[in-house]
Amino acid sequence: MTDTEHSTSASPAESKSLSGAPSNAATPRQRGMRTALIVLVLLAVILGAALYYQQRQYQALHADLLRQHDDSVRQAEDTQSQAAQALALAKQQATQLEDLRNTLNSTNNQVQDLDQALQMMTDSGSDLMLLNDIDRLVTIAQQQLGLGGNVANAIVSLEAAQAQLARANRPSLAALQQTLNGDLDRLRAVVTVNVPALSAQLDELSGLVAKAPLLVPDAAAQPAPEPAATASSRAAVPAPAETTGWRHALSRAWGWTRNTAGDLTHDLRGLFDIRRVDDTAALLMSPDQALRFREGLKQRAVTAQLALMMHQPKIWQAELAQVAKSVDHRYDMHAESSRQALKLARDLHDAPIEVQLPNVDNTLQAIAAAREAAAAEDSQQDSGGDGSDPGNDASPASQSPAAAPAGKV
Repeated sequence: MTDTEHSTSASPAESKSLSGAPSNAATPRQRGMRTALIVLVLLAVILGAALYYQQRQYQALHADLLRQHDDSVRQAEDTQSQAAQALALAKQQATQLEDLRNTLNSTNNQVQDLDQALQMMTDSGSDLMLLNDIDRLVTIAQQQLGLGGNVANAIVSLEAAQAQLARANRPSLAALQQTLNGDLDRLRAVVTVNVPALSAQLDELSGLVAKAPLLVPDAAAQPAPEPAATASSRAAVPAPAETTGWRHALSRAWGWTRNTAGDLTHDLRGLFDIRRVDDTAALLMSPDQALRFREGLKQRAVTAQLALMMHQPKIWQAELAQVAKSVDHRYDMHAESSRQALKLARDLHDAPIEVQLPNVDNTLQAIAAAREAAAAEDSQQDSGGDGSDPGNDASPASQSPAAAPAGKV
């Protein structure tokens, strides 16, 4: 009984101890499962976040690709429209170019037709029109040679006439062309006057007569340099040797006397100038008269320049001779500028300004002869045409009587 009770009383305690042991053993396992669950949850969250981020990146990349695709499509459309416009513009320009080519061809055809018509008119008619043009050009050349002596303009006119004859290519005018070539060669061989060089020398002469000193000094003359005679003479004299006593006093007195005499001689030379003057009026000119005299000489130089331009040798020589005479008589020949002006005036006086120019009378005579020959040929053609018509009209009449008996037979 007691054992039974003891066993019964001990069984609950044992059952409690047995039930407490498994609960203590299950606690670490549950903790591990919780940790694993937490790790799994964290991994799931991380994977979900990564998937979400990749999804967002994919969507952004997809949107960017779509935008680039739209831009590429739009650019392709713009390029296609521009290409279409360029193609249309090229077609339009090709059409315009074709129109211009057609217009140019039609214009060339019209020009050729006009040239042919003009050639036919010229060939069918007489040579009087061409001869009139040649005569006008040769007359202009003759006027240039006769009035102004302008060889260059005359050559230009004759070259124009020569070109017209060469273009016409008329065998009947071959003699005229040869004569014109001969006159043109003679004009080209003419040695012309160097007008610019002579004009420059005249300008130099005007400057010299305006500044060179006259016999009577005036305000316009350039002052001549004063000779330093005393200083040079004093410098040239050697210094005497050192002496003492009365010889030293004598040498000093002699040197003072010589220097004083040199100074006095120099001053007297400055006060008095003895020279020979052919024109006494040259010493009596006032400053105003000297100024007018210089202006008159410059005016003569201008007149000589006009004579040079107009090819008037008599006026040229007369003016320059008067200038040379005035410079020789009224200018101070001790000055270099006066001597240079006199030499230049005499050289210009001796320079020829008149050149024997050939004329074109031979060409004018050849034109007159060609005009007469052309007029005679035209009259012969007119008379021949008038005589051929009656002959042609009479020939059927003369043949008809002969043909009538033949028909009757």
